[in-house]
Amino acid sequence: MTGIAIITEACIGVKDRACVDVCPVQCIYEFDAVSNALFSEAEAGGGVEHVHQSNPDAVAIFGDSMLYVNTNECTSCTACYEPDVCPVGAIYAEQNVPDGAAGSNYNSSDTAKGQDHTFFIQLSRDVFAD
Repeated sequence: MTGIAIITEACIGVKDRACVDVCPVQCIYEFDAVSNALFSEAEAGGGVEHVHQSNPDAVAIFGDSMLYVNTNECTSCTACYEPDVCPVGAIYAEQNVPDGAAGSNYNSSDTAKGQDHTFFIQLSRDVFAD
């Protein structure tokens, strides 16, 4: 099922960035603490494509330890949350983000199974200030 991509807890401290390479619209961002901005790249390590100002309160929660999807730019293409893309299973379609309840469906490679990931839905919106 298609839906806006949400990056969750398993990305923290990993930032594999395979998702950056497959995103056709460069809507996956990394935080740069020096410039206090979020930037995206056409491919991992391939130069800055887009820049957005961050919301300091929201980005302070995880800072540069994870990647963020700009939900206003995501086209719901499904490329980043295909099973073979994120090695830690951190990316879900918004409507499939598990809430930790019994019977929640987690990606098979999600290293944070059993956790409530719904916090990351709002964080994805709040982290972008502009």
